[in-house]
Amino acid sequence: MTVRAAGRDSTRAPAAHRHGGAHCETAALHKVLAQHGTQVSEPLLFGLGGGISFMHMPAGPEGRAFVGGRNGPFPDFTRRMTDGLGLPMDVVVPADPATAWQDVRGPLDRGEPVIVYGDLFHLPYYQATRHFGAHAFVLLGHDPDARTVTVSDRCRTARTLTLDELAAARGSEHPPFPPRYAWLRADWAKAREPSEDAVRRGVRASCDAMLNPVVPTFGLRGLAAYGAGLDHFVRKSPAADVVAALGGAYVDFELAGTGGCGFRVMFADFLTEAAARTADPALERARPLARNAVDAWHEFLALLLPSWTPAFTELRDTLNARDQHLLRGSPQDQDAARTLGSHLPGLRSRAAGELDPLRAQLAGELRAVVRRVVEAEQHLFDVLKEV
Repeated sequence: MTVRAAGRDSTRAPAAHRHGGAHCETAALHKVLAQHGTQVSEPLLFGLGGGISFMHMPAGPEGRAFVGGRNGPFPDFTRRMTDGLGLPMDVVVPADPATAWQDVRGPLDRGEPVIVYGDLFHLPYYQATRHFGAHAFVLLGHDPDARTVTVSDRCRTARTLTLDELAAARGSEHPPFPPRYAWLRADWAKAREPSEDAVRRGVRASCDAMLNPVVPTFGLRGLAAYGAGLDHFVRKSPAADVVAALGGAYVDFELAGTGGCGFRVMFADFLTEAAARTADPALERARPLARNAVDAWHEFLALLLPSWTPAFTELRDTLNARDQHLLRGSPQDQDAARTLGSHLPGLRSRAAGELDPLRAQLAGELRAVVRRVVEAEQHLFDVLKEV
């Protein structure tokens, strides 16, 4: 059996850089840069990409709205990150599955890790029930005899995929964001320390996304509209739809590779680094405001699945526990996550049965807490626009 691992020396990158991460794209870039000798934290990469925004996409063919807290889809966000490092980067989109594998097999045979994109639904270690094709992960090596690849993802240990599983993930055509076999090509060793101007450009990109959104359901305006819409939705929609939407939003904002609170924790950490790198007084004033925004987001998330009834409490705790098992990723953790996942439909049904007496209070409190989030972020971005 022949195993080809990333890097001529598989110990070149410290273990902390080879597995895990807060957000898929920043984690993947962080690991590959570290493998080539450049240390850039995930929060700094996120900020260089102008990472913060808000987006609400109404329900599509799969029947559920999509909400998120990042500024720009792949590859826009990704290009801003690499531009901030002075690093030319190509997004390669192969024409067919055979070319897609040959493209990445070459670098792997040379001992070079490769960042690819795939649909979470087809990555078995996530046990996903929904499609999301803009997920980035790193191929570390491959075993031509076993026809497998070794993967570094947000999980805390290496994962293994068969070539068929890899092809299914990379070639998925399901919305949102079909990956189209995309992978990133760059001379990673040429990345440079981000300049003060690059840091400021990242701040301004986030400001622009939040204060001047190109779509009415994006940015601060979209966040305010989302809160108002939640009020009506919780009061009037079928109970099962309400529980599904609130639980889905909780996952999207808190558990789905955001680093917590819809990327707000990562952004606050970025502003701390940015202030130290630039000595910009506006950034210093912004730091406590960013933490205030994180606190407001915590209040909002606590209301999406409130601890007001046994079923809502158990649903939230089960989602949190399942996520931790999946990230730990041992065989025992995978089994535990599978068991917890089998309980979710029943918990959602029970929570729906408990909703009616709570509707008016929950709707009103959700609308009020989203207002507090909007006010906190308005204060933050009013300061950041001075950067």
